[in-house]
Amino acid sequence: MTFQGRNPFMWQKMVLLAVLAGLLLAPLAAQAQSEPQLVDRIVAIVDEEAILQSDLDREVELFRMEKEYSGETIDVDGETVRREMLERLIESKLIIAAARQADMQVDDDAIEQSVDQKIQQFVEHFGSMDNLERELERSGMTLGDYRNRMGSQLRDQQYLRLVVGKFIRPGVEVREDEVREYYLANLDQMPAEPDSLTIANILIPVQPSDEVRQAVQGEVQEIQAALADGRAFDEVAREFSKGPNAQRGGIVGVVSPGDLFDENLDRAVFAMQLGEVSGPVVSSRGVHLMRLDSIQEGNRRAISQVFLPIEVTQADVDDAEAGIKQAKARVDAGEPFSIVASEVSGDPASSRNGGVLGTFKLEDLSPQFQEALADVEQGQITEPILTPGGWYIFKLLARIDGHMYTYDELKDNLRQVVENTKIEVKLAEYVKELRTRFFIDEKAG
Repeated sequence: MTFQGRNPFMWQKMVLLAVLAGLLLAPLAAQAQSEPQLVDRIVAIVDEEAILQSDLDREVELFRMEKEYSGETIDVDGETVRREMLERLIESKLIIAAARQADMQVDDDAIEQSVDQKIQQFVEHFGSMDNLERELERSGMTLGDYRNRMGSQLRDQQYLRLVVGKFIRPGVEVREDEVREYYLANLDQMPAEPDSLTIANILIPVQPSDEVRQAVQGEVQEIQAALADGRAFDEVAREFSKGPNAQRGGIVGVVSPGDLFDENLDRAVFAMQLGEVSGPVVSSRGVHLMRLDSIQEGNRRAISQVFLPIEVTQADVDDAEAGIKQAKARVDAGEPFSIVASEVSGDPASSRNGGVLGTFKLEDLSPQFQEALADVEQGQITEPILTPGGWYIFKLLARIDGHMYTYDELKDNLRQVVENTKIEVKLAEYVKELRTRFFIDEKAG
């Protein structure tokens, strides 16, 4: 590593850092001279700013939490993630060094407000502040740790915006012909207004056998007895629930009216009092015992649940298939779809309207329904479709054809895309140049 052109006082600063580190570690060394204990260590130094192992650990853990919060998976190994997070920290320190050299200041009050908003989002996601603190503890962090780390991240982002605004964006020009070229080169990726369909349905649910129902009822009684004995709801959920959120103590998160997939669940949740545990609520997927954890602004509600799926056999599926085929045969024979739907459909919301569901964009339907309806003509009926909720047939009442968005409709958004692409290139070049201006020392191991 060479030091040509570096700050002539850098070595003095480095020596001072080393002395301070020695003073901080000396008491620990005196207590355990034969077996020194590592409290923290420096993994890199950028200009005169140290990046600690704890900083890197927290960055990795925040990355994991944010991926989990957004429902994404991490598809690279742990070492690659750590390497990328270290590079991110180094680049942030370089940006901050450049910003401070240019006397740029960030808005600390705005950062504090943003941290509060971010914490509130996580509270809503996990159901309560206690649940969030337990999740942070599982990740080796306190709420204070998280607040500090998130504040650092937001401060870094604000410095980045200041640097981009002063040193990068003024040098970026986007011409009209560049935007049009981007549009033509990426026609196959341009968004389109999808077809809209007005549809009606008939649903024959797959009903479980009496034996299965009795077994589930026995489990419900066990759960209710455990809660009556005073056991915590999250503990009971971890033991009994068979839902995907069981290991989180049954936490579902925050829902608004209409968010839940079954109107029975929706009705139960928005009739509950704070802290109340519902009786067993039967949905198309199973039996739910729910607790109302908190009530948020706008009548949004944080809930947890113990979920017991109701298993069905092939015989149950075959019985339902026979029912949907019989319904289709009646319609094919000339009976009005609306009459058959109102008589036999197991979808209570649509059966009251003769099976009419409403108008939907084709892309908003499930892939299975999209495929079934893609080539159906107005007035036609689909073949029976098996889903986890049961057997469906659909009637296409109307279709409004979609269209490809024109260049004029997209050009403002495309201009932003082209500009952002240019900024990313310029920023990468700028950071590369910063690496030659500021001292960087990455520690091995």
